[in-house]
Amino acid sequence: MNEQEAIQQVLADLDAALPAGVGVRTAGGDADAKPPYVVVRWRSDRLPEENGANPFADFTRDPESGDAVGREFHQYFEFTADCVVRVYDEGDRDVYLDRIDDAFLPYEYDSSAFHPDTAEWRVGGSEPRSNPVVEPDWYEGGKVVRFKYVKRVTQTADALGDTQQNIDAE
Repeated sequence: MNEQEAIQQVLADLDAALPAGVGVRTAGGDADAKPPYVVVRWRSDRLPEENGANPFADFTRDPESGDAVGREFHQYFEFTADCVVRVYDEGDRDVYLDRIDDAFLPYEYDSSAFHPDTAEWRVGGSEPRSNPVVEPDWYEGGKVVRFKYVKRVTQTADALGDTQQNIDAE
């Protein structure tokens, strides 16, 4: 899994969990600012000490011959998605936060249902938030979702260069 896969899957799950009229997007840009919508502020932090400090995971092998044809490297990350709900009705804010909880909580039990390369899901509590610049008046609340994932990088034999050596034994 990589960062783009993670955020796209989070957005898809939010979109499926919320009513059709609720927009879902990442922070930034100049998308429609008229509530109701959910903005996801996300970050992906590398965990350099996770699962050992060596990124080398294994050799990749030809399925027929079993020969090594490349290398696989792993990087471990913690993904944090801060889901900010903005609505005109206070009750809707609380309902949408609850739907977000319902969408992601099952991954604490079975992280592979989201993606096989994720683990250690933590769905935080809901909280109302204040918005210092409110035009017009809306309600804002948030929920933070965190999980760890592994990013797999494969290096083929072509990238390794010619490492074949002939050894003549006499």
